[in-house]
Amino acid sequence: MKKLIQIEWIKIKKLNSVKIILAIYMVLLPISMLGLNAFFEKINVKLNLFPSSETMFSFPNVWGVVTYSASYFNLLLAVIVIILTTNEFSNRTLRQHVIDGLTKREVILSKFLVVFFLSAIATFYSLLVGTVFGLSQGKGLDLYTNIHFIGLFFIQTLCYFGLAFFLSILLRRPALSIILFYGILFLEVVIGIFLPDSVYAFMPMNNTSKLTPLPFFREIFVDSNPKHRHEFYMLDLWQVALLSLLFMFIWYAIALSRLNRKDL
Repeated sequence: MKKLIQIEWIKIKKLNSVKIILAIYMVLLPISMLGLNAFFEKINVKLNLFPSSETMFSFPNVWGVVTYSASYFNLLLAVIVIILTTNEFSNRTLRQHVIDGLTKREVILSKFLVVFFLSAIATFYSLLVGTVFGLSQGKGLDLYTNIHFIGLFFIQTLCYFGLAFFLSILLRRPALSIILFYGILFLEVVIGIFLPDSVYAFMPMNNTSKLTPLPFFREIFVDSNPKHRHEFYMLDLWQVALLSLLFMFIWYAIALSRLNRKDL
């Protein structure tokens, strides 16, 4: 496995596009958290619905804030998955690896390792940013309550990247894969407008997005008034997680099966 990681690292470190996208992600994540706070404060001027910035960025609330903010950048990081995967076909490096002595199974494993480590990097950085924001408030050190959102965020990244990986294996063209990836997300939102909430809740990408819900939404619109339970169809978080794991398995299973059956 160490050899596979070294091979992938040699290819990745030469790609400026990957470095640029990662840099954008790292800069924009804390900025987006501050922007979300500014948005809440603007709403609070008239409605006073959301907690103060001190409460938002304190433990344990900060875990929900950082993962919700970071979830939007999964759509950006998915482009890295598409670039790295489609480059293998355009440069014919998959076939070359087999010629050089790697087994087909090792070649396929190396592609999954890239996706896994990219998810791990995004998750670790979110954990780091959340920790910095939480410590900056100086209000207790309840690090572990709600930290499960970090684990749910990791599953979410694997789900988004799984769709990107599947499309890259299927189409083998970067531009077409990127367009179809965003097209699927947009089309599902449009279709969801015409579907009952009880059906739309089970749509793959909508379900995946619910792994990192808008902080304080459920408390404000549901728990604060029992009658709202009949106005919003919401799956419990454990149900969302199980469905996301199922969709994740489907994306990777189809992609890896196709990669295994097709000529590299």
